[in-house]
Amino acid sequence: MEEQADNAIEKSKESLPILISFLILAIFVLVLPILVNEYAKFYKNSSAALSTASVVVGNVSPVASGSALNGGNAITLTENTTTSIAATGTVTDDNGCLDLVSVGVAVYKDGTTCEDAGDADNNNCYYWTDSAPDENASCTGGSDTTYALNYSFNIQYYADPGTWKVTVTPADSGAGTPTTSSGVTLNDLQALAVSETITYGSVSNGASSTGDHTATVTNTGNTAIDFKVSGADLACSVVGSIPKSSEQYSLASFSYGDGTVLSATPTDVNADLAARTSESVPVTDTTYWQVNVPNGVSGTCSGAVTFTAEAAL
Repeated sequence: MEEQADNAIEKSKESLPILISFLILAIFVLVLPILVNEYAKFYKNSSAALSTASVVVGNVSPVASGSALNGGNAITLTENTTTSIAATGTVTDDNGCLDLVSVGVAVYKDGTTCEDAGDADNNNCYYWTDSAPDENASCTGGSDTTYALNYSFNIQYYADPGTWKVTVTPADSGAGTPTTSSGVTLNDLQALAVSETITYGSVSNGASSTGDHTATVTNTGNTAIDFKVSGADLACSVVGSIPKSSEQYSLASFSYGDGTVLSATPTDVNADLAARTSESVPVTDTTYWQVNVPNGVSGTCSGAVTFTAEAAL
């Protein structure tokens, strides 16, 4: 009996570690879910929790700078046609150049109003609006914040002389900051056009022309002008020539003998043609001419009469 009791004790000692292991495992299985749940609660409330940050970027108004007209050089016009004049500058928009809505460009004589297309006038105000600045080749999108202006205006030959400037005004969702160039001089242009022929018709030897024979003078510059006339003898196709002193002129209808004798020396007419103000309304004056045909000439006689523009006195 004693030996059996000892064996039972030995077996108990051998199974005890196994029993303890099972007990620990059971405790672990029961406690683990509780620990996991508590850890999740801790993590959720800890400083390492995730959040989403957001901000709405406010609009920054565009700013124009560096504007120039005709490269800062004086402007010289050409009679009876237009002259191309470049307006340049830079517009910066920190929200990106694609944010631009419009860029207004005014080229004007200093001291005149030129704020929009309604003010446009060929004499003193030229206006253009780039209504699609995002399509400008200089605006490449992405992080590009600059727009380069380079636009040419066709300035009429009768545009007012004086100091001219360009103002560049950008806008996005609001008005931007404009820039105005330094002034450049638009030069005076004294010029004229005249009828190609003065036709006296048929006049007998020893006789004078009658009726009105005219030459129309047109101001093709941008200032008020006077003009001078001079001439040469009329060479005849068959015999002789008619001296220039046999031609006379006036600013009104007259009979031969009452006009001013044509000379080889340019002589003031004192016509005072005003400066042109409209493409559709030319500024003109009419000169009247008569001739006396001496004896001893025949054929068709012709010679040059020169009209020279000068500043009005």
